[in-house]
Amino acid sequence: MYIEKKSQQVALILSTSLAGFMALLDGNIVNISLPYIARYFHVGTGSVVQIILVYMVVMAGTMIIFGKMADQYGVKKVFISGFIIFTVSSLLCGFSGSMAFLVSARAVQAMGASMLYSTGISLISRFIPPDRRGWAFGIFSPMVSLGLLVGNPLGGLITGFLDWHWIFLINVPVGIFAVLLAWKAIPGEKEQNGAIVGGHFDYAGALLSFAGLALLVFCLNQARKIGWDSPVMFIGFPLSILLIVLFILQEGKAADPILDLRIFRHREFATGVIISLAGYGLLAGSGVLMPFLLTYVLHIKVEHAGFILMTFAVIFSAMSPVAGNLSDQVSKTRLMQSGMLLAFVASLFFIAFMGQMHLWVVFLFLVMQGIAYAFFITPNNNFIMSVADPDKQSISSSVFKLSTNLGQMTGIILMESLFATALPTGFLADGNHAAMLSQETLASGFRWAYAGGAGLCLIALILSATMQDRKIGVHAGDGEGGLL
Repeated sequence: MYIEKKSQQVALILSTSLAGFMALLDGNIVNISLPYIARYFHVGTGSVVQIILVYMVVMAGTMIIFGKMADQYGVKKVFISGFIIFTVSSLLCGFSGSMAFLVSARAVQAMGASMLYSTGISLISRFIPPDRRGWAFGIFSPMVSLGLLVGNPLGGLITGFLDWHWIFLINVPVGIFAVLLAWKAIPGEKEQNGAIVGGHFDYAGALLSFAGLALLVFCLNQARKIGWDSPVMFIGFPLSILLIVLFILQEGKAADPILDLRIFRHREFATGVIISLAGYGLLAGSGVLMPFLLTYVLHIKVEHAGFILMTFAVIFSAMSPVAGNLSDQVSKTRLMQSGMLLAFVASLFFIAFMGQMHLWVVFLFLVMQGIAYAFFITPNNNFIMSVADPDKQSISSSVFKLSTNLGQMTGIILMESLFATALPTGFLADGNHAAMLSQETLASGFRWAYAGGAGLCLIALILSATMQDRKIGVHAGDGEGGLL
């Protein structure tokens, strides 16, 4: 049953947007405070970086599991439980007395974030009528993405004016409000589309899924730091692939699998997931490299660079509602293509002016990128969830969000690796050594990096050109029809 009352629709969208925002915000708000945390606990960088790594690994490894649980036991239960776990664990993080306790509490926080992130988008497709989903995603997408974009500036302000503990403690009052809002805004389980189904839980699939995905994310995250030819990578990466293959084989024979592989029989959904994986690469890779370009090439202070980078967030937030409303009225796939085409052109423009870089070039690129991703992300969310199986909305949402996370990591690794190819062999690209490089050497590295990002956009553009919008009716189980 869809929510017809607009005020309740707004409350549900606000609840899901807040969940996605908090999950992504806490994934990177800690980054800028790591030196302070290391000093507080008297540990080195190798220990303090575990705060970041454990969040990424646990979140990626559990998304599919919680998506299945939401479809099997009720999305409202999983979603609100996620808020409660996230809030309580944030309190524990804030009062941690040792590094070991902080890392453990952070792992629990990642589980709560995974429950929120994997189910939030499915709540919109379950309860918002098809003709208003574009409008809903036009609000949801920029609010969630802001969690990724404002993490470092907000973390710096909180740490500078208060203390690193407040990075976690500030979640507590927000989390309590979010639980109350979600409880009121989300319809009861009996009102959901389809029945809540019990059954035997696929423990073997859950274990293989977590181990394979967690190890894969760990390897992708650490490859540039320890080298692809290191013993850890030599063993860990093939092992992660083996575990994922075993997981797929397990799901093929399980009576009630964690991941029903039949969702990939829908060509639109499977291709949409691949489009997402490629399309998010430039966004994430540029997000990592742009601060280095501003400080190394344009010699802008770090505190000023953060506000320059907010240009993207402002443009993206302003344009996303426009793109969302359009995706309810015109072709979602054409909007996705327009977004990827503009992102591709923006990258070529940036590469062309790399040799004579000025601040106006950066601003214009960030504006173009903001418009491009507003016209890609919001229609992409709408399209994928509209073609997902109505009975498997939460697991489809989990697979979709996992693909965007892996796509972001792929973009970061690709663009960082291409940037490094232009540097002298064995050169350490940190702030102290960058001054030793010529502007042309740096420009060459950034050209290669953004060429890689442009290539990912081109892949997404070509694949989206093969897609056609499917006419969407009312979900099966509503008594009024199904997918047309």
